[in-house]
Amino acid sequence: MLLTITNTQPPATDLGYLLHKNPSRVQTFDLTFGQAHVFYPEAQVERCTAAMKLCCCIRQITARAM
Repeated sequence: MLLTITNTQPPATDLGYLLHKNPSRVQTFDLTFGQAHVFYPEAQVERCTAAMKLCCCIRQITARAM
């Protein structure tokens, strides 16, 4: 799953400040059902996009449901 959020209100890079994430690097978080990767495909003063890629492990999800 991919979720993106875009800000076009200058300074758009304040989006990184609001999300407490550094736009210059990819960050990965381990979750109980997989991993989340947060990155910024676009980070300029006029426009900034934050993206989160969620990688789910189906075996872990189904094992927890039982």
